[in-house]
Amino acid sequence: MLRRDFLGLICGATAWSHSARAQRSNPLGSLELTEPSGKPVHINIAQVTFVRSDTHISGANAELGLASGKSQGVRENVDEVMQLIMTLHRGEMSWIKLTEPNGKLIHINVSQVTTVRFEDRIPGANAELGFASGKLQGVRESVDDVMRLITVVAGQKGKSP
Repeated sequence: MLRRDFLGLICGATAWSHSARAQRSNPLGSLELTEPSGKPVHINIAQVTFVRSDTHISGANAELGLASGKSQGVRENVDEVMQLIMTLHRGEMSWIKLTEPNGKLIHINVSQVTTVRFEDRIPGANAELGFASGKLQGVRESVDDVMRLITVVAGQKGKSP
């Protein structure tokens, strides 16, 4: 192999590797996602409380709840976001899948949940989860089912049941 061919191969592979990494995540624990407007947004994964597809944000395919209580709409779908989160954190965070009262799946960051209680005020919800941000989320699962999932996940950090 000629030297210039070898250098071209190495430079091309390095450039591709850096661009692929830069598009999605960095080692500081943040994701680069795309706002509905098309602008990139960097989100600290530790601040994400939930990820769901049920969003009222125009142009967004997924909504991320943040520890501040705010929501962030992104163009990526829920599966893409969760794959990036699980890949980046390699077992440092625990997530569970639950069902919103409207029947859609929601991914919950267990480390952000402060309370799980019986709920009869939210139509279709059997349990209410409280987050560190003060935000509440109703789910169809019972309190016992939610607590069972949290217990299982606590022993298998980083794996989504």
